[in-house]
Amino acid sequence: MDDEEVVGNNKMEEERKLYRQKKRARRKQHTPANNGSSTSFNVPSPPNKTDEASTCLSKRLRQKMTAAPNEYTNNIRPMDVLSNDTLANILFGGFIDQTPRQLANISCVSKRFKLVAEASLTSLDLRKIKLSLLNQIINRYTNLCDVDFSNVQGFADRHMQLLLPIRQKLRSLKLRGTKVTDRSIGSFFSSCSRGKILPLDILDLSKTTISYKSAVTVAICCPDLKSLKLSMCQGITDDFMKCVSTHLTKLQALDVSMCPITARGCRSLSCVMSLREVDVSACPELNAHAIRALVTGKIECDKGAPENVELLHETEWLQRKDNASQLMSICAQYIKEMDANLLDVVALYAPHLKRLDLRHCQSINSADLSPLKLSLRKLQQNGVQVAFSRSTGS
Repeated sequence: MDDEEVVGNNKMEEERKLYRQKKRARRKQHTPANNGSSTSFNVPSPPNKTDEASTCLSKRLRQKMTAAPNEYTNNIRPMDVLSNDTLANILFGGFIDQTPRQLANISCVSKRFKLVAEASLTSLDLRKIKLSLLNQIINRYTNLCDVDFSNVQGFADRHMQLLLPIRQKLRSLKLRGTKVTDRSIGSFFSSCSRGKILPLDILDLSKTTISYKSAVTVAICCPDLKSLKLSMCQGITDDFMKCVSTHLTKLQALDVSMCPITARGCRSLSCVMSLREVDVSACPELNAHAIRALVTGKIECDKGAPENVELLHETEWLQRKDNASQLMSICAQYIKEMDANLLDVVALYAPHLKRLDLRHCQSINSADLSPLKLSLRKLQQNGVQVAFSRSTGS
């Protein structure tokens, strides 16, 4: 029995030695050779953040795969063939939600994934973020240009200061329903006083306590704005509409619903020739005169203001044709004093209109309903998508 045990132990020791030898051989295949031999093809290290490193990596891969395709492809991983740009397009091309939780999952996959995310991420949805992690996220993802803090509970002035390092890179900033005040908004947009402008394209300050003074500062510091939302901001008045027509000459979409805007403010908006979409729903002074002013540029106290479409002769229309309203969408819910003449004026002065929202109209008599339906049908025949309904109190 003792001899058999000795023989068995010797066999086990030989098997262990053989296993260790095979393991060393496999390690040598995956580690770079130090003797300069041309017969060893090893997996290259992951590329750096820069595009130049990715380009050099691709060249080395093509050269080695051409020299010994069978030996090389057996050891290489598919992800090593992809450049950083291609990998970034795969990760952030719309297939993965760009939230902090998803970024944490990506960073755990590999070190390269983490580096690619930090270097290429530009848009981040922070609506469900823990505000204690905001400073860490801003410092890590320095190329952010689109951030969304809509309805984040607790987002206040002290958190606005954390966005200062990426201020000059931001293209979209959404702060709807946050607790930011004039103090943080003024300091954030004060860089214009030093001869700089902020390159923002989209700004949402709805449901905030922004004042007229801060709104003017935003308009002066962000002349390239294309979309501005100021819904439910009581500091937005007719005076700010004049500021919009003066400074925001590239504005295409404006939302001032539930703001104290009157017909005079709508007249100022008619001067913004780049404007395509306007939302003036539920404004306290929203009536037929305000919509006429929006599309014609005149109110009832102006000389020659068109109350009826018959007042505009064909010769006068030909003269005004080049200066016609460029509006494509008008949202005027809860409008007061609607009539058929208003729809005829809109059809004539806004030939590019594609969408008209007149839901929950107030103060409409049953006798005026038939002419209204006829005018609405004409608008629909002209290709305008019309949404119309009467308020239950009418």
